[in-house]
Amino acid sequence: MKSAVDAALDHVRALAAASDQQVPPAAMERVRRTGTVTVNFHPDRPARDGRTAAQALADDGVYRSQFETGISAGGLDAVMSGARSRWESTMFGGAYDRAPLGDRPRYGGLDLVGYDTGACPRFGSCHLRLRTSLREHTTYTFGDSATEPEAAGTWDALEPVIAAALHDGMPEVRGTQEHTGRLDRYIEAQIHRAVLVATDVAALVADPSFRETGVGNDLERLSARHGVPIVWHHGYVLDPDTLDPQFRTELSPVLAQDVHDRLARPGQRLDAELVGRAVQDVLRSPRDWAAYGEEVQVLQELKYLWHHLVELGAPPPDLTAAATGPVDQRTRS
Repeated sequence: MKSAVDAALDHVRALAAASDQQVPPAAMERVRRTGTVTVNFHPDRPARDGRTAAQALADDGVYRSQFETGISAGGLDAVMSGARSRWESTMFGGAYDRAPLGDRPRYGGLDLVGYDTGACPRFGSCHLRLRTSLREHTTYTFGDSATEPEAAGTWDALEPVIAAALHDGMPEVRGTQEHTGRLDRYIEAQIHRAVLVATDVAALVADPSFRETGVGNDLERLSARHGVPIVWHHGYVLDPDTLDPQFRTELSPVLAQDVHDRLARPGQRLDAELVGRAVQDVLRSPRDWAAYGEEVQVLQELKYLWHHLVELGAPPPDLTAAATGPVDQRTRS
């Protein structure tokens, strides 16, 4: 009898094989040469056991799915009345319908151009760059699984996904980086096996706003304990009074200014660390933020503040020159 993982991979491989999409050989060669799976995450978000993502990764050395941790920078299954479970059932032919929670896939993205901030920055300020050996244990879709995308494939049957990306004009397929518009356009990766930091992660790439903080110390501990290099990317910052009310919701500029007034350290602009501390404050004292709605709504609005940073933020001038990029993709296996 097939395992849930084998059944899921075979189901997606069969879907890809039924497609007649063609991709120029040069484009496929580029993808196979440069494609790296990355897993974005917010290191300071607390899971149901009370530990932050950075603490849990440092302690356990395992990257877990939302079904195990109870947190997500995307759509949380429990909040969405089981929507992700239904998407996964459709995507993977019911392979995980009765599987243990720990067997369900982990979500990331396929980075084709070596982005400092990973393939899917909307899902977190930091990311793990996985070794190329995990690509064959992963399925891929063009677009987020929440949209129930039609183009799906495996590493050995990736043509439908790349064809859809080319048709959409995704510049990364041709080797060009995109500096805006990355929130909603990416190749999602669903990883169908455990992700062990010590053996499966080539680099931990972190947001510089966490340097010299408790979260940053946990990231450094993660790096040292599991022998994974840590790289600090360029970061995102915005002045709280410059948010566009037409982007996401009209509440975003008001909330950004309030978060900054209440929680910012001297000289701090809106950045990943500040948004994360606001999330933690809402979880501790939701009544203090009741002017913005119920707890779930306020957390959603804070998620939108992170989207502002990804789409409209810029590297802080004093950190840009010091930032270092991810490890050379050619050195990993």
